[in-house]
Amino acid sequence: MGVSVAGGGTLGAPGDRGLAGDGGGELLHVAVVEDHEVTRLGFVQALARDRRLRVVADTPTVRQLLESGAEYEVCLADLVGVGSEAEFGDLVRRTDVVVCTAAEQWRALVAPWVRGARAVHGKRVGPTTLADAVWDARHRPFELKPHLASALADALAECGLSVSPDFAQLLALTARGRRVAAVRQQLAMSEARYLAELERLRTLCAAAGLGDLDFVSLPLASPQPLPVATPAGPEDWAAQVTAAERRTLEYCADGFTDHEIAAETGLSYHTVVTQIRHAMDRFGIQTKHADLRLIFAMYVCSRHSRPEALLRRLKAAGAQSPPPSRP
Repeated sequence: MGVSVAGGGTLGAPGDRGLAGDGGGELLHVAVVEDHEVTRLGFVQALARDRRLRVVADTPTVRQLLESGAEYEVCLADLVGVGSEAEFGDLVRRTDVVVCTAAEQWRALVAPWVRGARAVHGKRVGPTTLADAVWDARHRPFELKPHLASALADALAECGLSVSPDFAQLLALTARGRRVAAVRQQLAMSEARYLAELERLRTLCAAAGLGDLDFVSLPLASPQPLPVATPAGPEDWAAQVTAAERRTLEYCADGFTDHEIAAETGLSYHTVVTQIRHAMDRFGIQTKHADLRLIFAMYVCSRHSRPEALLRRLKAAGAQSPPPSRP
């Protein structure tokens, strides 16, 4: 396949990889590297839905991306079939990388993170979660996501790696869909301590040989491209709520009470309650029990590694799924 480059203007240099804020109104330029054409098209379509992102290149291999001369800040890449271990290592050194791979064993998720990838996901992740991971790779590069947190927790258990009890708890809670910032607040863990614990874990994993990549023999699941039309998932539910409702639901998914959400966002208590009620009413959910509200918020915000379990609870409460979205 050839190289597809879109857009124009001078792009920002990809060298600044420090912690940053929410990015304001900037547009993030993204490259996609995936050897399967259908899957690559699915990635491009998924990212194109998000107004914060612009895909400026999509290629089947890392080498072709380099030869294209495209300028970008974040690269979404598969792990297998896109190039050699040396080429992948060079890519990670040059830019912020988000890995989305069909390799499902925890070792295949941990290895690219040990080598420097900002986030690692399986290919069953929804478009909204994928777009958020790409954005966060630039603006919140050290914030673990559930897929990777779960894999790291497995690495601790199976390899006997030792971390502090509260950091092990942070991994466990994050693996269940909680945001790192909310878990740190719950555990009274400072950002500096979190970053130090995270770097120590990376060092432990590297010493245990968990950063070794085998691009030939990684066990693969059946390819899971993002098709043009799929059964409605969390991203389709998220498309039915407003940006303001989504922001409130993010806090709800983190376990904040209505009064706490109001204090954090500057909204009135009445506005918070109204936003959540309107969002749930849109799906025909009449019950406003606290547990169901939390399940609804976690599902809409893609905060759980098993969204189908949340969906069963929502449908049992009378929720009606929206039709699947089409690019």
